[in-house]
Amino acid sequence: MKGLAWIPPVTLSARNLERLAGIIWLLVGAMLIRKGVTGFDNTSTLGIWIALPVGLVIGSLKGKYVLSRTARRNRRRIRALAEPKLWNVFTVKFLILIALMIGMARGLQALAEAGHFSWAALVGIRLGIGAGLMVSAFVLLLPPPKPYDTDVEPATSNTPRGVLLVNLGSPASPSTRDVRRYLREFLSDPLVVEANRILWAFVLNVIILPRRSGRSAAAYAKVWSAEGSPLVANGRRLAERVSQALGTQWSVRLAMRYGAPALNEQLETLAAQGCREIRVVPLFPQWSRTTNGTIQDAVAKWARGRRAGPAVSIAASCPDDRGYLQALAARVRETLAHSPVDHHVFSFHGLPESYIERGDPYVRECRLTAVGLAQELGLTASQWTLVFQSRFGDDPWLQPYADEKVPELAAQYPRIAITMPGFAADCLETLEEIGLALAADFRAAGGDELVVVPALNDHPLWVDTVARMAAGLEVPRDGQQDHLGLREARRA
Repeated sequence: MKGLAWIPPVTLSARNLERLAGIIWLLVGAMLIRKGVTGFDNTSTLGIWIALPVGLVIGSLKGKYVLSRTARRNRRRIRALAEPKLWNVFTVKFLILIALMIGMARGLQALAEAGHFSWAALVGIRLGIGAGLMVSAFVLLLPPPKPYDTDVEPATSNTPRGVLLVNLGSPASPSTRDVRRYLREFLSDPLVVEANRILWAFVLNVIILPRRSGRSAAAYAKVWSAEGSPLVANGRRLAERVSQALGTQWSVRLAMRYGAPALNEQLETLAAQGCREIRVVPLFPQWSRTTNGTIQDAVAKWARGRRAGPAVSIAASCPDDRGYLQALAARVRETLAHSPVDHHVFSFHGLPESYIERGDPYVRECRLTAVGLAQELGLTASQWTLVFQSRFGDDPWLQPYADEKVPELAAQYPRIAITMPGFAADCLETLEEIGLALAADFRAAGGDELVVVPALNDHPLWVDTVARMAAGLEVPRDGQQDHLGLREARRA
């Protein structure tokens, strides 16, 4: 640097010297672009249309990916100086390089003026170098990356593991307005209703919602309680029991795929609590794309939107899980302890036949549950019937239909017990559709009583099963250790 000793030794801060270098790069780049534009007078229109975009695009890319590295090296050099001086803004090598580039540019201009070099190429080169310098100048003009403190306390092992129990959803109230809002969110999901989106949006908003919202609101009003929606109230009790079973190292919350408490908000709450792992447990024992699948899709979208974990896993369906089947059988026995029946009906939520034809495994898993429950209860094939409820629209759904088959059975079986294994919590479909409407139809058809077996809700055996699925443990067999200590805790 002796050759530059004549420059006044003005001391600057490293940051200001960086800014000065960035301003010089910016001004030189702007000058080159201006020089390139002045060459338009000697360039054809076609040449301009080629040189302008090609030069600016290639130059900008070169500035971002090539010259920016030079700028960062210059910044590191400046930062390493003990006492930055004004003449330290660039190295001698860099100044020589700039001088050679200027000389080359003047030489090319002379060749272009003599007709030995294309003006369009000269314009493109000037624009490209200018754009590259201007883009890379911001490496020096913008604040450098913040230094990160490496003296960070190690993460503690006391962070809880999150558990999110997820059910379908419920309106905020039994008002027509809230029911309409809930139905619109639910039925707008393309995984629930597989139809042309434009056509379905018209049918949903113009035909279905205006007609169905009021009827559904009236049905919800029949089962609404002081606790609010039965599905949400039962879900909260289950979450509390599961939390007690798992202990303080777990944070258990309830979410609804549609409505409140919203799934994304509950995931964010668990993440804010410091959970590095979250186990999502869909409260749908039988897998379907319309239930478990849409939960999986929503969780994946939430996870993709985050830069840092937590790690999220989703529990599998459990159609033939031994603990689940035992819980169902216990619920049936408790309900019928003092009132035996003539026949059993196992009712599952319906699904369009076309979904099964496309590969949805739902009907197979329903049959697994029905057969497993019958075996737990010691029933023969003639002592139980499988039906599907809650169909919607005119397309063929899974049969036999509950609202047709159950009244038909009234003439043969005066007292029937109906169990709904696919519903983990009592809700509109179990309390109103079956408990009120279908029970009335059964009596009108000549039956004495349709005994409705309550859903699992917060039954102790179901709590054990959900806690085990949340912990990712296998069901404890007879004579084996209970990994969670749930049996002993319950006895105590």
